[in-house]
Amino acid sequence: MNLRELKRCLHDLEARHDEQSKCERLKIAQMLMRSARKYVECMRDEMHESQVANNRRKLKSRETELDPKPPVKPVRVAEPSKPKKPKYSGNHAPKSHGR
Repeated sequence: MNLRELKRCLHDLEARHDEQSKCERLKIAQMLMRSARKYVECMRDEMHESQVANNRRKLKSRETELDPKPPVKPVRVAEPSKPKKPKYSGNHAPKSHGR
């Protein structure tokens, strides 16, 4: 059923409202609610499936795309140098007072 046919059927249903008994109106309302609920469930499922597929595509493209930023160069740390021995000039021995 296309949209035009559905609109026509619903319009006819509303136009004949006064001709229907309370029991018929109740059954019609239940049928309309059941149909609407099923239709909404189907739409929700379709939207969920398309969103899952879309997310899967995005993840897959993210895995294969190149990183726009170049990698950060590692920081070089200088190796510790050996402590140097102090250089002495001359005799620094304690002076002795010899007499």
